[in-house]
Amino acid sequence: MSLRPVEFEEVVAEVASRLVGAVAQKAWCPLPRLAYLELRVPGKSVVLCLCAEGELSRLSVAEDRFPTPGEPAPFQRWLRQELTGFKLQGARYLEPSRTVVLEFDREAVRRRLVLEVGSPGGLLLLSDNHRVLMLTGEGFGARRNLYPGAQWTPPEPVSDEALAKGRAQPSRLEVQEADPLPKLQAAERVLGQKDRTSRADTIRRRLAQPYRARLKRSSRTLEKVRAEAARGPEAEKHREVGELLAQNLHRIKRGTTQVTLTAYTEAGMEEVPVKLDPKRTPKEEADWHFHQYRRLLRGVETARHREAELAREVAHAQVALQQIEAMDGAALLAQVEVLQVSAGEEGPKEGLPFKEYVGHGGARIWVGRGAEDNDALTFKVARPWHIWLHARGLPGSHVVVPLEKNGEVAQEVLLDAAHLALHHSGAKGEPRGEVSYMPVKFVRKLKGAPPGQVTYAREKTFVVRMEPERLERLLKSRHGEPVLS
Repeated sequence: MSLRPVEFEEVVAEVASRLVGAVAQKAWCPLPRLAYLELRVPGKSVVLCLCAEGELSRLSVAEDRFPTPGEPAPFQRWLRQELTGFKLQGARYLEPSRTVVLEFDREAVRRRLVLEVGSPGGLLLLSDNHRVLMLTGEGFGARRNLYPGAQWTPPEPVSDEALAKGRAQPSRLEVQEADPLPKLQAAERVLGQKDRTSRADTIRRRLAQPYRARLKRSSRTLEKVRAEAARGPEAEKHREVGELLAQNLHRIKRGTTQVTLTAYTEAGMEEVPVKLDPKRTPKEEADWHFHQYRRLLRGVETARHREAELAREVAHAQVALQQIEAMDGAALLAQVEVLQVSAGEEGPKEGLPFKEYVGHGGARIWVGRGAEDNDALTFKVARPWHIWLHARGLPGSHVVVPLEKNGEVAQEVLLDAAHLALHHSGAKGEPRGEVSYMPVKFVRKLKGAPPGQVTYAREKTFVVRMEPERLERLLKSRHGEPVLS
């Protein structure tokens, strides 16, 4: 199971006593509920592991970290952008809500990195006024109605009974004298190897799943194809009957249901009973058998070619499964990107009213998903000082550039957002278009207006000449979903 309440208290106390004043240097977020933060203390660096993955949840010192996939998650970019150079000022464990809060500041700017352990569990980065800058964890934000810009409050506390039960569990952290951070390193010994083994097993299953499915499907089809390929004797029988009928057309009366004909074979004469369709003439009956002969013969030929293809597919799937089974833990964990998307999970995550793109300099740009989501983005998510954009005079998505209060939008970011506004509007595909923009506080919803329809004032308008390279970069910058990395 995850770290127990008493163990969380011990590791958080050690962070507060031994790591306060450490400077954040680097950050990684290889998986939705797993992040690493490198802190520099005098003479060395320490890599904190923050994991909110169910029974693997912990705060520890990582012996080694999971490799980061080629495309960094938005949460990783935000950790690096917002925490690099900040000093750790404190650490708290909020036991009733099973939450760890790490406090950072630099030049009077404060940031909080929050680890929520309880189900569904996730990581959040907060501004100095407890607003969410970014969060991560599949289903986490949607379930708690959290999104960038929302006010953060701790999760619901566990029941008194569960709290008492948790408090009754003893600590498993076995301290080793040589460890510079004994509690944090002991926490990694308790769960680190289990984490690696569990995730390696999951990666193995996910890598194998498509090959197992292909093997099952191809093997089932192969059986049917082999049965089709074995119909050669049946086709030959139709040919023989067709020839026998053609030789005896003058002896068969129309309407007869059965006739016995004499066939001359290598073994001698043979009396052959032949069933007839009374609706056909004798010639039509012979032609029907020849047709069946040709049809079955074509089917046999096609089935033999298909049989060879399926046999190769089956052999390929079997070899791939053998190779996957032979992979060791290190080789499996090198495929960590397999864990970034849950099995069977595709498309937008529930509860998120916008898609997030990354513009110039790492700036976030939010684009509404549809009419109702446009309203949610503009009037629930966006703050009054954020910049709002829309394709002028055309139906399309609301686009928002979030800014710090009193901040200014860079011209390149504004141009990026304008490209997205046109791309997600009736002007999509056009070489140029007009875009209006203004602070969100000047956008209004008229009473009774349909979803997505707004009015605005004090807008500025400019003509945008579409740059294909810029648009391609923006569309590729969308990684997963805006708050779930």
